[in-house]
This record gives sequence, C-alpha cells and structure tokens, in this order.
Amino acid sequence: MIPRKIWLLYLVFPFPYGKLLSGVLLFAVLFPFFHLGQGEGNADQAPALFFSLIIAYIIPIFSFITAKLQEALMELRPSLDLDDQLFEQVLVKLHSASPVLIVVYLLAGALTGFAHMSFIRGSTSSFIDSLSTITGFMSGFGTLLVWMAMTTVVAMLIRQTRLFAHLGAHKTRVSLLNTHKLLPFARVSISTSLVLIGALAFTPLISLKTGFNLAESAPGVIAGLIPLVALFFIPVWPIHRHLVRMKAQELAVLNERIEACQNAAGEVDVESKTFDRLVQLLNYRREITLISTWPFDVGNITRLAFYLIIPPLTWAGAALIEVVVTSML
Repeated sequence: MIPRKIWLLYLVFPFPYGKLLSGVLLFAVLFPFFHLGQGEGNADQAPALFFSLIIAYIIPIFSFITAKLQEALMELRPSLDLDDQLFEQVLVKLHSASPVLIVVYLLAGALTGFAHMSFIRGSTSSFIDSLSTITGFMSGFGTLLVWMAMTTVVAMLIRQTRLFAHLGAHKTRVSLLNTHKLLPFARVSISTSLVLIGALAFTPLISLKTGFNLAESAPGVIAGLIPLVALFFIPVWPIHRHLVRMKAQELAVLNERIEACQNAAGEVDVESKTFDRLVQLLNYRREITLISTWPFDVGNITRLAFYLIIPPLTWAGAALIEVVVTSML
C-alpha cells in the first residue's frame, strides 16, 4: 500500500516561520471554540486552555522534529550502505505511513481517550451521560482530540526512531576512530524526546484551577513518560551495541599484541626494538578504552539535561500558583 503523508503535517505551513504561525492560528481557532463550550457559568477555563495549547504545540513541533530527522538522515548519508533509491524511500518513510496505519493510530487515540474519560467519570455510562451537556460534550471532545493527536505523534515518532535503529543496526558503517559521524543518531534521540518533554510541561494546566487531580493527570503523564524513555533509547541502542562489540574486539586484539611483546615472565626489555612498538600499542589501547560506546557528546548531554528540567519547573510553578491563589481566596 502506498504510504501517505501523515495528516498532521498538512496542518503546518511549509514556508519560513510557518510552524510558528500554524501554532498561533491553531490556538486562535481552538481556544475560543473550547472556551465557548465551557458555558458562561463555568469559570474554570483551564481545560480549554490545556486542550488548545497542547494541540497548538504538538502539531507544529512534530513537523519541526520531522524536518530535523530528515536533516539528520541527510547528514548520515555518506555513512549509509544505501543506494539512491533506497535512501529516498527511507526519507519518505520519515513523514509517511500507510492509510491503514493512520486509521489505526486515530482509532487507538480515540479508544484511549474514551477510556481516560470513563476513568475520570467513574464509569463508561457516567461518561456517556456527561455528553448530554455542552460542557461535558466539549470536555469529552477535547480529550478525544488531544489523545488522537498525541497518539498519532507518538506512534509516528516511534516509527521514525525505529527506522534510525534499523539503519544503525544494519546499514551504517561504523569506525571506532570516527564516532563523531554517529552524532546524528544522538540528535534523533534528543529531538524526539523533546516532543514529549514539552508535552509533559503542559500537564499542570489541566488542573490549574481545581488543583492536582490524579485521575486527570496521571494517565497523560504515564502515557508521556513511557514513550519518552523508549524514544530516547530506540535510535541509539543498536549503535551502542555495535560500538560495544567493536571496542571489545579491538581491545582483545590489542591485548594479544601487547602480550606478544612480553617474555614468558611478562617482562619487557626496554632496550629491545619491541619496546617502542609496545609503547605505541599501550597508547592506542588507552585511546580505544576512552572511546564512548554511546553516540553522544557534551553538547548533546547538556541540551538533554536542560530539556529535562522544563517539566519539573512548570509543575513547581503550577503548584506555586495554586498555593498563592488558594491563600488569596
């Protein structure tokens, strides 16, 4: 079946700053829609704000990260054992899926959202009864829409990272002395993780007015944290395993050569010709030992650490706001 461009990408303008503009427009359209759906007598607009912001965020950021993954793939091109035709097919897979998969993603999101709302309401029948009011209907519709968009994004991100994992395991030429060429795998790991880190930062908004609600927040947080860990490791794990094997093999060979420079007692004559060779082997073994088996550098790790503090800061900020508001009432 011919892959189709994922529907989320059609909602983002393709020109410069189009992603930012798309996010602004999505929020401008969705917030009034959800705001009016809350009804005039409902002062709690936190759900409307959450639904609008999370959708206005996830769609443009998914487009942005997909573009970054395409750049990473282009950077890896010289190290890949792929002809031009296969490379173009891989490039297309980064932003496409079969119509069947797209429908499966949407249905999975809708079912998960339905289960979430049933959990919040206490039962499926209570959730269905709540749809009879405009506020209940808009709350249910917003929840389903968020789950469908998020499920599609997470599924596509996993599909994209698995694609890089396959390339790292079977199609990438690896050299222990040129591991800097593998840095695009690290950027894929961090970039895809960033999507869910940002989404988790929005979760306090759902209960900003009413205070923390475990039933409302926990499913979304769990559904974000588990894929977050998976997205971080999937693209780099095969490369890591490959580097571990290569490093172990190279060290084994070096240790044999070093032992060959020694006599039966394990000693070396410093005046012999083998001493210079031994020094070179020892220096080379030290360099090999220091090589990391993960395709990250200091910049990657620093960026990831910065991203990871964003959700706790927003959660702490939301808790502080809740305390201040409570004390003023």
